[in-house]
Amino acid sequence: MTTTVAPRDAARSQDDPVQAFCGELRRFLAVRVDSARIDAEHALPAGLLTELAELGVFGVSIPEAWGGSELGLSGACAVVESLARYDRAVATTVGLHLGLGTRGLVAFADDAQRERWLPDLASGKRLGAFATTEPGAGSDLSRLATRARLDQATGRLRVDGQKIYVTNGGLAQTYTVAVSTEGLGGAASGQNLLVLERDDGLKIGAEEVKLGLRGSSTTSLYLDELDIPMDRVVGVPGAGHRDISQVLAFGRTAMAAGCNGTAWAAIDLATAHVAERKQFGKTLAAQPVIRLQLADMAASLFAMRAMVAATGDVEHDDAELERRSVAAKVYCSETDWTICDTSLQLHGGSGYIEETGAPLLLRDARITRIFEGANDVLASRMGALELIRPGGHATTGTEADEISLITHEVRTNWQARDGLKVLRDPVRLHKLGRLAILREVAVATVAYAGPHPSPRTAALRDHALSRLLQAAEAAARAVAPIATVDAIVDPLFDSGVA
Repeated sequence: MTTTVAPRDAARSQDDPVQAFCGELRRFLAVRVDSARIDAEHALPAGLLTELAELGVFGVSIPEAWGGSELGLSGACAVVESLARYDRAVATTVGLHLGLGTRGLVAFADDAQRERWLPDLASGKRLGAFATTEPGAGSDLSRLATRARLDQATGRLRVDGQKIYVTNGGLAQTYTVAVSTEGLGGAASGQNLLVLERDDGLKIGAEEVKLGLRGSSTTSLYLDELDIPMDRVVGVPGAGHRDISQVLAFGRTAMAAGCNGTAWAAIDLATAHVAERKQFGKTLAAQPVIRLQLADMAASLFAMRAMVAATGDVEHDDAELERRSVAAKVYCSETDWTICDTSLQLHGGSGYIEETGAPLLLRDARITRIFEGANDVLASRMGALELIRPGGHATTGTEADEISLITHEVRTNWQARDGLKVLRDPVRLHKLGRLAILREVAVATVAYAGPHPSPRTAALRDHALSRLLQAAEAAARAVAPIATVDAIVDPLFDSGVA
């Protein structure tokens, strides 16, 4: 099996309707959005969402038949990146709507459900939210405690439970909620997505006070014996586990695109500063070490965009979407953090001052390694996928082939020695997943540059691949024996660090 990604010219045509739309959107955002004020006031400006609705932002991922512009996952990602370039809280609010908030209805609802909810969601009259995390269930969806039980006497559902960390929770009118549906449709332990409305009796908790994304809404939802008709169930009753997984893959890809927008902003901020700031008789921009860091940042963003683009290309291939969305989410969120941190560092002491804007970018970036699937959990999931359904060999004539070979050798050596026991070894699953993620990013980076790249695009590709290969070589090294880890960690719980 050969790992392939559709070729793509990194220099997009200005005639592309998505790029034209995003250009108009960025011009609007440059005038209308003040990220420092949003952060300080912990709220979006009055009327901003209405104005974005008038631009058509909320219908980007919704089919034309239901009032949207049907630009798909790739279009949604382009919009979210543009939004995040100016403010991550705005991007999170809209991105959640375009991804998790509406994807379940678009992909799995029947026509009556789509007709009922999608036109208002596409127009922005209604804002969408998605609720899955619970006090006892985060990345482990098998532990969902919120239940929808069929009342045999009435034929309606009784929904009871609590959701936490619900993005758009305090702003939305329509909520897609992941619930356990034991017995529904004959399934002993089924799950489904339900569509709930604000006036169904939902109790919305207070806004959380957060480290970043302060302008976005994050609340708890309390579902106390709600009486809900059966037509709120999305998809086949009791058989919604795969639906939920596909929605999460779609949503985490849009979130990864937001990371690209924040990284873009951080690079712009750093570039502007080092072009003006002088040390040792010349600007920082003329210093070789600074220039190398800027090259690292730009090449990393190139790889981030490549991975998101490659994921958008497989929107309708559920198996490949899961694989690539994990790679995009993990790589983009972690690289975004590194780029924002480097940008702050290049500002020197002023980078620690909120007025520069660098601390805000770093604070906003931090949550992305946690929400929509904690990165370590996703890396382990990627390792399991690699064992069950290997990603194949890259044949690009670049460092991507070497990364692919490293991943292949680690996997096959473990399987030859231990067989399926590897699936029960979380440390090795995590390591293999990390390698598979780097391979996916490398292959995407080669494809994104295209077969005949410009000199600058070729330089970005080559520098990104060199860094990815270094990371793969480091990731392939042996981990510390479990006995060593236990000897260090166990005393922490007894006597602390001392």
